[in-house]
Amino acid sequence: MCKLGDVIQVEKLEGAKGSDMTFTEVLLVSQASGETLVGSPLVAQASVTGQVVGQGRDEKILIVKMKRRKQYRRTQGHRQEQTQILITGISAGALQGTLSASEITEKSKKFFSNLKPKTAPRKANDPVVAQA
Repeated sequence: MCKLGDVIQVEKLEGAKGSDMTFTEVLLVSQASGETLVGSPLVAQASVTGQVVGQGRDEKILIVKMKRRKQYRRTQGHRQEQTQILITGISAGALQGTLSASEITEKSKKFFSNLKPKTAPRKANDPVVAQA
């Protein structure tokens, strides 16, 4: 569940940092008064708008396979690509809510992305530079 001004992290979506996105498939909308709109399966005429504040890859997950007494061990790593989105507007029929342009720039400047940038893979003959 997210509200106006939250930053959510989702699986990789196409879009450069600072670009706007609109999500039209909304399952549930809750109002401050306590009223909740539940879709079946989607809430009609509801949309959520956001701005991309980060692109990168999540922390590494290690996958280890081992069979005891057989000298079989395999280790593999995986980093999932992620997109971080600042929620800038929510609308569902009569319910409207948006952030002002100054609030959006303030929140996106304050936000620190914990995603690591994607780096190009090293080639076999690339020199390794060590720094002391």
